[in-house]
Amino acid sequence: MKRILKLLGLVSGSSLLIIILIFVIQSSSNDQHIEVFIKKTWSQEEFESYISNEFDLSLPLGMSYWANKVGFKIQTSRFILPPRTSAWKFLKLLRENRNQTVNVVIPPGIYAKELKRILLRNFDIKPNVLEEIWKNSEIPDKFGDNYWSQFELNQYTWPALLIPNTYNFSRNTDVDKFFERMQNEQALFWNAERKQKLRKQKLDINEAMTLASIVQKESLQIDEYQEIAGVYLNRLRINMFLGADPTLVFIRGKGGRVYNKDMDVVSPYNTYRNKGLPPGPICIPSKEAIDAVLNYTEHPYLYFCAKSDLSGYHAFARHYKDHLKNARLFQKKLNELERKKSGR
Repeated sequence: MKRILKLLGLVSGSSLLIIILIFVIQSSSNDQHIEVFIKKTWSQEEFESYISNEFDLSLPLGMSYWANKVGFKIQTSRFILPPRTSAWKFLKLLRENRNQTVNVVIPPGIYAKELKRILLRNFDIKPNVLEEIWKNSEIPDKFGDNYWSQFELNQYTWPALLIPNTYNFSRNTDVDKFFERMQNEQALFWNAERKQKLRKQKLDINEAMTLASIVQKESLQIDEYQEIAGVYLNRLRINMFLGADPTLVFIRGKGGRVYNKDMDVVSPYNTYRNKGLPPGPICIPSKEAIDAVLNYTEHPYLYFCAKSDLSGYHAFARHYKDHLKNARLFQKKLNELERKKSGR
């Protein structure tokens, strides 16, 4: 309050009293706690209009003038406004919530749609900026390749840029700074030890991340990731179709049971029609899935199928005839469950 009183020092008598009363007595219109969300892209007029329209607060010379005097320049800021907050306390909250940071969680298993939601929720980024980056993602030939090329990536491999974790960012981070930070974090993750394992397996980072994304989607049981990775690496090394159901689910765009008709879809991600790895990760894989690929279990298995006990674990097999037995048991269990659900 002293700072503002100094600014009002040249004002005398009744005028000073009136202004002080405006600061202290005037209160916001909200009857409940409400979130204030200020965007760094706003002009002074937009800032003034927001505070006036949403909270019914205004001051002589304008709220932006006094905000600047208490040290708040228009920037991204979010905070909770108590009911009936005075104009002075509002200014104090602006000052206290300068230079905010936010913990951004990048979870494993997500793709572009979920990542865009995270960015929009935590930063003042316009949706059209993100749409431009991921534009026409269903038509790879028209994808925003130019953006990803600065990271030596493309429309397929961009998920390889992100390592799941919780990261602290300034609220004022823009999309370019976000991905630059992700590039730095990626470089830290891929240390000398991990790169040595890549070379031993004759994989590059994008290939390892792509395989890890399939492993991620194959099982909820982290302790069998290494065995699953071993199966896929065995298939790759004998030039066998990967035949990974998660790639079909990715193409379809929704979960659920995989049917034979799904295997006929024409797509570069269809690992039942195309040999080798798909062109890029089908999700952002977890650290555990990545390390499972780098530290896979060496075994003779070429096949695996979900166990019929529905434990979430898989039965592994070396020969196709054994795999078919496991698959029939699992399919039988699924059919039983579907009959129960339908009441038959």
